[in-house]
Amino acid sequence: MANNLRRNILGTSRLIWQGWGMTAPAADIAYLLGGIALVALGATPLSILIGFLIYLTILNTSYRFSKKYVSAGSDFTYVGKSLGGFMAAFEGWNLFFGTMFAYAGFGMLGLAGFFDIFDGKIVTGGLWIPIVIALNIITFYILYKGIRFSTNYQIITGVAEFVILIAGGIGLVILAGKNNTLAVFSPFIASGGISGFLHSLTLSIVTFIGLSIALTSLSEETHIPRKTVPKALLISSFIIGITIVFLAYAMTVAWGPSKMVSFGNSVDNGLVLFRKLSPVMFILLFIFTVNSFMGNNISMGTSMTRIFYAFSRDNIIFPKAFSKTDSNGTPRNTTFFILGISIFLSITFGLIFGPVNGGYVLLFSDAFFSFLIRSISSGSLIVSTFKSGKMTRSALFGYLIIPVISIGSLMAVFASNFFPLPTYPYNYASIIGILIIAIIFIITLYKYIRNPESLSSAGSTTADDISEGLIE
Repeated sequence: MANNLRRNILGTSRLIWQGWGMTAPAADIAYLLGGIALVALGATPLSILIGFLIYLTILNTSYRFSKKYVSAGSDFTYVGKSLGGFMAAFEGWNLFFGTMFAYAGFGMLGLAGFFDIFDGKIVTGGLWIPIVIALNIITFYILYKGIRFSTNYQIITGVAEFVILIAGGIGLVILAGKNNTLAVFSPFIASGGISGFLHSLTLSIVTFIGLSIALTSLSEETHIPRKTVPKALLISSFIIGITIVFLAYAMTVAWGPSKMVSFGNSVDNGLVLFRKLSPVMFILLFIFTVNSFMGNNISMGTSMTRIFYAFSRDNIIFPKAFSKTDSNGTPRNTTFFILGISIFLSITFGLIFGPVNGGYVLLFSDAFFSFLIRSISSGSLIVSTFKSGKMTRSALFGYLIIPVISIGSLMAVFASNFFPLPTYPYNYASIIGILIIAIIFIITLYKYIRNPESLSSAGSTTADDISEGLIE
């Protein structure tokens, strides 16, 4: 076994469709859109649009850091290079919980819940358990085969999914006829008004938030990474953003803006609408929705193997054995670990809350970790710019104003999950998220006070350090 990831094997197109797989638009409209609609109601398109705009402020941080640092650690490394080992270790723990919760909650429990539209026994009879186990094993196999194998899969299926979704969205807009309206871009029609609308943004931001990590975590394996990764971030983000915002609008007006409670409560809302277009569109949407969940699993799983590999390499959270790679360039031990933890989380939360609600609890909990991760990263961008003495007038907008907007927006949505506390099961998600964050902060602080040197290397390694022989 080797210690390093393979170099120069990924280009722009592979990264773009890896980002598409992470965001999983077909799966989003089958799963997340319903959860958003229950709160945003007829304002669902606006919620998705605002969620995307907030994501763009997050993208700004990843875009600028990716031009400077090449590392599988992504935000973990960005924070380490800017704020030091203590904050990098804290960021690392949040990345661990955030990515694992999203992986188990969306790709595993989300897909198992989607299958329930054909047989209610999948949820009520416990058939979701072997489905979740099978999904984890299939994803494990694809990850185990290596990055080129998985990205080939993402390109072929991603392009086909894009064409089907855009064609279906156009059909739904035509089908809606006189129901087409700009009223769906008013926040006041959300459940609970403005406060309810803010709460709906939790899932809307989560819809996009993993995209930047999906690409930046692959930078060590990318050809000319400082140019390719930023370019792929921009292209992938706008393709995905336009697609999902357009679909949110098309599905809302086709269903009826005043009927979005039933849309949110329907387990097959997207399929119902596509069935109205044609049986062929119905079948294609079903096939590519299943594939979309799997695409998310592959992209998320790939990112986690690289990020956890970086943790191990810097001697944080994981033992050194997790930084070993095989002949395919895959961190094999890390892949086995992810398989076990994902099965545990999926089944545990599925048994406690039911597979559908269990997935939503994991995703809402993930939002707390994700929002905190991106806020710390944006703060790191500000600090590193001031440290470098490059906070000029021309840099002010991208390196100060946008990061401040990002932090403020994320913290406002974060707070909306407590004031007021949401109803079941989302109240449990709020409690779980904030409790784990508090615990990992205490653990990190205790370790730092007891032995500051144990955290000194956190987030310190980049591809440049390796190529220059600074890291073995």
